[in-house]
Amino acid sequence: MKTIHEIIQEIQFFDPAIRAFDAHDLPQSVRAYLHRNYSMDARLTDEEQQLVETSFEPFADNLREAFQDDPRPDATRFYLFDDGSLYVRTNAGPELWADAQVFVVERILPQMRLSRLEADLMREIGMDDQVSEVRDDFYSSFAHILNRDCGIPHCDAREHWNAWSNQLSDSACESIVLGGGESGRAEGLRFASEYSVTNA
Repeated sequence: MKTIHEIIQEIQFFDPAIRAFDAHDLPQSVRAYLHRNYSMDARLTDEEQQLVETSFEPFADNLREAFQDDPRPDATRFYLFDDGSLYVRTNAGPELWADAQVFVVERILPQMRLSRLEADLMREIGMDDQVSEVRDDFYSSFAHILNRDCGIPHCDAREHWNAWSNQLSDSACESIVLGGGESGRAEGLRFASEYSVTNA
């Protein structure tokens, strides 16, 4: 009879999502992933499936928070576990991370723009300051365009944004602001084009 570690090593040959992990020291995200995907996998014998099921905890046991902002079945989901590990489910396949903060630093922050889903994850793991930096980039870019094209002082830009975005829902407004500097420039240019017409 194979040990659970031998079974994991065999699974690693055909499942790249878990290949980087030490079979003897698996984070909770990987343990839950194995339980969900290999307790009834035909590539394993009945005995091996049973051993996977009894060796690893189901998702609900250690799940700290689940994040989604799109109900479509192929939409991205984040599953954050008690040990800080992360399971990212995308339509391109699963990603497993031992540390959710490493995922954020390596995959999200370099883009300097966030989805609401990403911002919610970052707030949950104590990265509120980084979310605020992306939001600040939006307001700085928006203010720069208003000052350059409309002569509006930087200090008044936030008030103009609040009035300009008043017709949007809170979620739509948040999505735009989380777009960072690129979104701020785009919204500033839209504002400036209408401002020049109404003040001609």
